[in-house]
Amino acid sequence: MSDRKLPVYRGKGWFFPGSREFLADPLHFTVREAERTGDFYRVPFFGRQLYISTNLEVIRHVLQVNHRNYSKSPAYHQLRLALGNGLVTSEGDFWRRQRRMAQPGFYKAALTGLFDTMARLGEAYCEKLSERLAAGETTFDFSPEMMKLTADIVLRTLFSTASLEGQQRIYGLIMEAQEYVMYRTTHPYLIPFTYINGRHRHFLRGKASFDSLINSMIAERRRLDAPPADLLQMLLMARDEETGEGMSETQLRDEAITLFAAGHETSANALAWTFHLLATHPGHLARLQAEVDEALNGRTPTLDDLSHLPYTRQVIDEAMRLYPPAYAVGRQADATDEILGYRIPRKAIFFL
Repeated sequence: MSDRKLPVYRGKGWFFPGSREFLADPLHFTVREAERTGDFYRVPFFGRQLYISTNLEVIRHVLQVNHRNYSKSPAYHQLRLALGNGLVTSEGDFWRRQRRMAQPGFYKAALTGLFDTMARLGEAYCEKLSERLAAGETTFDFSPEMMKLTADIVLRTLFSTASLEGQQRIYGLIMEAQEYVMYRTTHPYLIPFTYINGRHRHFLRGKASFDSLINSMIAERRRLDAPPADLLQMLLMARDEETGEGMSETQLRDEAITLFAAGHETSANALAWTFHLLATHPGHLARLQAEVDEALNGRTPTLDDLSHLPYTRQVIDEAMRLYPPAYAVGRQADATDEILGYRIPRKAIFFL
């Protein structure tokens, strides 16, 4: 292997320099250092090496060319505390099996009914927004607004038979768990203290309450003679094409919470940034409104209408290109490697 030396960002201070700066604001750090240090460099990271890159060849090598050598980074291990071993956190043969089983639930035939629910909830939100405007409210913080809307949509399409109180309880428990996991991810040097100050015990109690709640919903759903066609039912009906077996109770619970976590916050961020861009580009907003008015003529949209809204799709795609909800992925080298002539040690962590 080459002896080329990769640029190193060492940071300032004595207490994990570089590591703490990165974790305090990964996005700003990455953008800033791409200009200062380059598009591929490493940061000493709590006794290991963090390789940060915006170089397309590096990204292609890790995610495509030699992807079998790169597993999910330790950050996903923290996520597993809250999400379990679902599609976001699992790997290898288990991931492939779960993906095959879940995929039919996202075919067009299965999505049609779910789309109607999404459109209905979106329409109800717009009506409430109009009422607030009529009452004189003129300024809206769309980030929490969209968080609430997407949470309502995901919970309704996932647990359609749950009471409003039950859905709110699920939401609260998941958000508590995600907040704790994020704390552990951004403050790894403080993890030991969470076992001392009771924070980890509080998390475990909340996780046990959530597991019990979801398990009772699954048991209740199995007893229904005419269950609704929601995402939970899709998971219950999923079968391994090779063995004919369904998901275990643990797998069902893990995939349910994964669907909520993956579909809630990312969708909310995408919507918030899209509305921000439209608000600051009135010409594009007018063109989008004209397309929607012509295609729908005032009626509620259906899944088939999406193909008749090409400019709307372009606006959303461009907003997600400029402000991607998930702007980076993490990987870990399972064996030594070489990228662009640089030696990559085993266990090196990548932020791409």
